[in-house]
Amino acid sequence: MQRLPRLLIALGLLLTSLVATAQPGSAAAAPPRADGHRITLLVHGFDREADQDCAGGWKSAKDLLLANGWTDVYTFGYYGGDKNCDLKFDGTTDTRIQEVGRQLAWTVYYFYSGRGVAIDIMAHSMGGLVTRAAIEGVRRYGAAVAATDVSTLSASAWPSGWPPYLYIEDVVTLGTPHKGIDSILGGTLCPFTHEQCSDMKAGSGFLSWLGGLKSSAMGTDYTILGSAYDDTVGDNSSTKGFDSDVSHVALYYKNASGDTISHSEMRTEKSSAYDAKWRNLDSSGRGYYSPPLIQGMYGLYNHMMY
Repeated sequence: MQRLPRLLIALGLLLTSLVATAQPGSAAAAPPRADGHRITLLVHGFDREADQDCAGGWKSAKDLLLANGWTDVYTFGYYGGDKNCDLKFDGTTDTRIQEVGRQLAWTVYYFYSGRGVAIDIMAHSMGGLVTRAAIEGVRRYGAAVAATDVSTLSASAWPSGWPPYLYIEDVVTLGTPHKGIDSILGGTLCPFTHEQCSDMKAGSGFLSWLGGLKSSAMGTDYTILGSAYDDTVGDNSSTKGFDSDVSHVALYYKNASGDTISHSEMRTEKSSAYDAKWRNLDSSGRGYYSPPLIQGMYGLYNHMMY
């Protein structure tokens, strides 16, 4: 496990007044919801070669957030070959998604939740399942665990099990296969050669374990965005079928020029409005809508979409 340099983490944490009063490891009351510029983690998706460039892949999103008032935006990688990631777990494509979620959960707990700090997460593709696995695993297995003093944790390896709680206020998913993928990533051999592909297969045991959308200890608001022209994840899966547990969801079609949004473009498109079917809390409609990254930014900022 590699970590963001301690000085940079310390500077990020000092930007919130919660850190000054938090007692590390104490099970203090969850931070109140505070719509605004939370510390934000960006979590990438599946990569067959296990060598994502976090900086390059998330450049559009990070530039957008930093230009609109965010000051603390960090990337989380989970492959040994990943590069330019602020936080990283050295896994492989055979590391089960649940385990990657456990590593993410400890990372969030160590740097943020255990210090009384709430964060937001934006995730692309499988990264959304990793994020949900972190929340679900803590909900199932961490609730009965006594608060863990962050000062006793190792900087190089997390303990077994799950942390006691997480404070994740907002989650935005971009092209995430919430209901799985039938033809996994362009080839039927993928489920047999990569365990993460097997986890993402529609009807898998992992997806059954994951269940519906769950909340962290402070409550978690989800914004689910998908494209009708996603070349990897079907629209019913990327939008979680507009299920009743999804408060904010949009499915993108074409813009005025006839352009569409591919799977990888879900984490880069921010330049033009697209025809979209959407639902926001109790309202819904169809019409031109802000592109995924803009809409995702709104989802991180507060509990409404525009």
